[in-house]
Amino acid sequence: MDEIISIIQNFLSDVFVYPQIVIILIAILPIVEARLAIPMAFGYGLPWYECWAWGFLGSSLITPILLLVLIPFIKWLSTTKLFKKIGDALYSKFENKSKQIDEKASNAKKFWGLVLFVAIPLPLTGVWTGCAVASILKMKYPQALGAVVLGNFIASSIMTLLCAFLPENIINYVITAIGIIALIVVVILLIKIFTYKKPEQAALKSNARTSVSSPNAFCTMHATDGNT
Repeated sequence: MDEIISIIQNFLSDVFVYPQIVIILIAILPIVEARLAIPMAFGYGLPWYECWAWGFLGSSLITPILLLVLIPFIKWLSTTKLFKKIGDALYSKFENKSKQIDEKASNAKKFWGLVLFVAIPLPLTGVWTGCAVASILKMKYPQALGAVVLGNFIASSIMTLLCAFLPENIINYVITAIGIIALIVVVILLIKIFTYKKPEQAALKSNARTSVSSPNAFCTMHATDGNT
């Protein structure tokens, strides 16, 4: 496993020349973000402060853009014939995540709720999801930006502290585990996208099944009455 990770790291370094660029690009990616970028930085042998800085910087860079375009882009997908199911499924996913924060709470509670949400260094609780949640909750742009960046600061610091006290071989296990979790999350998301049905569609289908079964039950009841 160590050899595989080393091959991947060397390949990325050959393509992008500088490991810092690799770390920034990984940190920008959804799902993994700084959670994978920071262990990868330690794997490159960078000092701990550089690992934290590049991971935090990379995952924070895209925040101002995501707050402006992520949810509008997903809503636009829902209006297209080709990508409607993708847009509906993604919006539903983010909307469910947003329910972890009380929509009717005060601005201060929303702020700290979002900070804590992003600060947990787990897949689907990072910058990308945090920006989507902030947009759905209709938080003011400066407030949302501050909450997501602060939460990412904490998450990046947690990952840096964890990796700083782990031996190199264990860090490789961390990299592998995060990569596997990310792949599983992607597969689950794809399954949900392709099998997604809006609540109203599911309700209509359920009602249709009920209406079909009702006449049969009605006929059965009358047939029983006739026999008696």
